[in-house]
Amino acid sequence: MNDDLKNVDVAVVGGGIVGCAVALAARRCGLGVAVLERGRICGEASSAAGGLICAQYDADHDTPLFRLRLDGRDAFPEFAQLLEELTGLNVGFSRGPTMGLARTDEQRQQLRNHVAWQREAALDVEFLEPDEARRREPLLPPDITGAAVYPDGQVDTQRWPPIVHRALLAAGIHVHQGTDVTAVRTGPNPTVQTVQGDLHADQVVLATGAWLPDLLPGVPVVPSKGHMLAFDAPHLRLRHVLHVPGGSLAQRSDGRVVFGATKERVGFDRRLRAGAVQQMLNGALATLPALADCPLASIWTGFRPEPTDGLPLIGRDPRSGLYLATGHHTHGITMSWHTGQIVARLLTGQDPAYPIHPFSPQRLTAV
Repeated sequence: MNDDLKNVDVAVVGGGIVGCAVALAARRCGLGVAVLERGRICGEASSAAGGLICAQYDADHDTPLFRLRLDGRDAFPEFAQLLEELTGLNVGFSRGPTMGLARTDEQRQQLRNHVAWQREAALDVEFLEPDEARRREPLLPPDITGAAVYPDGQVDTQRWPPIVHRALLAAGIHVHQGTDVTAVRTGPNPTVQTVQGDLHADQVVLATGAWLPDLLPGVPVVPSKGHMLAFDAPHLRLRHVLHVPGGSLAQRSDGRVVFGATKERVGFDRRLRAGAVQQMLNGALATLPALADCPLASIWTGFRPEPTDGLPLIGRDPRSGLYLATGHHTHGITMSWHTGQIVARLLTGQDPAYPIHPFSPQRLTAV
């Protein structure tokens, strides 16, 4: 490492979108920041994800996690704007609408229950009968029994790596790609140990996603493998992101239609599983029958960080003294900037300005 990087205010270990959001938020607070990533920036779960900025589609009661998702979704446009201002590049962000679909009478009733609760909670939501849903989204299949519309959105995560890397550099953040962190020595003078040498920092944030237990054994975060499909469909014009039981479908600005994703606890096995691919194809074609005539462009897998208790880890770990920003599972993109701002406030000694107690690593001490 370069001599001038031996001492920084904050070292962020993990260059996924959550780690990069923490780094950018901390830099905006005036801190000197270094990001250490063993691969490339946003090269793992962040670019493998479906990129949905969503909060409401599956919510039927109020929880701290739902509120975190909701506030994360509402904060995300600022993040997209910041990335574009720093780079001059389009991150492929678009605001909603998102449409949740029902195909059976049971699913219809469940959807109506979701809508009823969300209306009582003063959220923006609308239930649609099948004819109205097909009028707004002509590509829908004939067998839907109802739909709900939410003000969510999406971002093209496969554009992430070069854009986010460029944004970090433009913000004055030191970026170390291809840097494998082997250990973090805690104490009054934290040190990040890597195969290239040591980096000293006043504070260290672990944002290593599903790989967090490699550096902090015993933390209850496991990899959740997801399969994704992409179709070349520039002739189709999908007006909504579509959610169905078992998956979500979205169209990018270049015409690609992506569908995902499975949720499997199989460790870090990247291999495509035939049954999962079949499941995904069936789900995609049932949701959008016109995809049957489209070329299948690519299939891939990624590993989300799934906390075993279902809640992200945000804040200072009292056992190690390190800050954690991980465990967002299927909503890491949605909650990235909101999490980054919370952690940045903690790093600068401010009140987090958010009720983070349910997500604090302090809860692990009771396990």
